Order: sequence, then C-alpha cells, then structure tokens
Amino acid sequence: MSSIYQRFFLSKLTLAMLIIFSIYILLRTIAFFVHQPIPLSGDYFSFEGKQVRYVCKGSGNPYVFFESGYGDDSEQVWSSISEQLPQTFTSCYYDRLGHGGSDNIPTDFTTKQKAQLQASLIQHVAGDNSVIIVARSYGGIIARHTAAITNSKLAALILLDSAHENQHEILRGIFSPIATHVQIWHYADPILGISDIKNLFKKYDSSLAQRLDQYYSSFRYAQVMSAYRNEGGFFTPLEDFNYDFGNLKMVVMSHDREAYKTAPRFYSVGDKWAEMQKSIAQLSRNSEHIVVKGATHNIPGDAPDAVISKIIETVDIMSKQPSLSSRF
Repeated sequence: MSSIYQRFFLSKLTLAMLIIFSIYILLRTIAFFVHQPIPLSGDYFSFEGKQVRYVCKGSGNPYVFFESGYGDDSEQVWSSISEQLPQTFTSCYYDRLGHGGSDNIPTDFTTKQKAQLQASLIQHVAGDNSVIIVARSYGGIIARHTAAITNSKLAALILLDSAHENQHEILRGIFSPIATHVQIWHYADPILGISDIKNLFKKYDSSLAQRLDQYYSSFRYAQVMSAYRNEGGFFTPLEDFNYDFGNLKMVVMSHDREAYKTAPRFYSVGDKWAEMQKSIAQLSRNSEHIVVKGATHNIPGDAPDAVISKIIETVDIMSKQPSLSSRF
C-alpha cells in the first residue's frame, strides 16, 4: 500500500514540478519579448573599438562635461540639469561603458581607462576649447584622473560629494567594498530571470523607470560591478597620486550631514567624510568647499538648483579669464 502511495505522491510531485517549470519558461519567454532594449537618442564615438553614447545641448564655449557616479544612469542624473542650463554654452553627458546606450564593459576595465575614455570624449567634442567637468560620487575619482590628463584645457572642476581614493580604508567596517555574494547574485539574477519575471507585473510611470529596472537586473550591470570589484580601488592614499592642480578652479560640494539625522549609519561617518572632502579641496590653491544644505549624497537629485547655479557662476568666472595657463 505504501508503495502505491509513494508512486502516487511522486507522480503528483513530478506533475507539479512540470507545471511550475512550464509556467517559468512561459514567463521567461514573455519577459524576453516584452523587455527588449529601449532605444536612446544621442551621438556616438569610438573608444578602443567600443561605441560610447553621448548627448550635448547648447552651443559655444566653454564645454561642460558631466561624469556620473557608480551605477548612475546619465540620462536620469544629468538630462534635467543639462536642459535647465543656458544654451549659450555646451553641456554634455555620456554613458560610460556598460551603461545606457554604450557598449558593454570588460571586467578588467580600470578607473584610469575610464578617465582616458572621458579625456578622449572631451577631445572628440570640445577639441582645444576650455572645459569644465562636473562629477558626482565615484565620478569624482574618474574626473581627478581626467584632470591630470587634460590639464591644458581644463578650466574648472566641480565635484558633487565626490568619493575619495582611500575611503574604504578610512571608513573600514562601515562602508565596505561590494561583497562577493552580491556580485554572484547579480550574475545569477539575469541567468534565472527572477527580476525580469517580477518586472512583468510592475506598472511603470515612464520608459526611464522601466529601462533602469531592466538594466539593474542585466548582465551589463553585473559586468560593471565586476569591473568595479576587480580593480580593488578606494584603498590608495590620495597623496600617492601626486595630484597638484595648481590654481585650477575647483568647487567641492558636499552633502549636509543633518540630512542623515534619521540614518545613523550615514550620520556616523559625517566627520570623516567632511575630512575627506577637505583633503580633496586641498588639491588646488583655488578651491572652495560648500556644504549643500538639506542634500544627501545625491546632490543632483536633492539640490539641482544649487548645482545649476554653481555651474552658471563658474562658467561666468571662466569666461572672464583670458587664459588657462596662469593656473600652472
């Protein structure tokens, strides 16, 4: 009798598993057709055989180039700010490799190579014209590399709560690098299609929200994360880079510690973060350090008017300077 019961149970279990697997395959197939890449407008240039998407608005000098933070989508962070800037000068944002409309990123792609990419884009778009770089978070590290490469044409550097080259060491135990299990999950997710299936049942207010959901559950983002982890950065003392930006106009805009009053983990690092921001400002003899009231780490999102105002002010200052050579 028990043998008959076991066969019956196993047959039911097998049938249930087949039904579940069939539903899974069906949903994955639907997700594949529903979640096709969403096209992005813009121009492209080639870097080391890979296509990089960029968008420029306005015309004339100087050229303002935006650099995104880790995992940022350039369209989400910079498009609105770029649209609100005067059209009397040129502003450009771009997708780093592995993001948006640009080609995928190799897992051994370094921060130095990202800076070389940005420098190549600046040369491609701005030529020998003067340039202002506006960089957020991890983008600040890239921008400092770029500043060292393009110092002959760089007019100013505006850093928005920039990451610090040695922040993982300074904040050890509080803000650690991306863990291995997180990286594994971001590869397993697109393989299994878990988020892809879940997203079928979400309603989106915009194509941007849908595109970002698709992106953060894709192999593209897993590759970006791997490149970030494989480099093992954020442990090098800033002084080891031997940066000296002379009289370069540098604006260091930092988050308001009080904006994290209800988030103890972030609030607790306020003093150390302020010291890191101060050390970044000291790279130039012509710098200012501003705490953006009410803003979290996401300064472009929390205080876009402050960012826009500082860009316009900096452009105005730079337009009155006859030459960039005097800062060296």
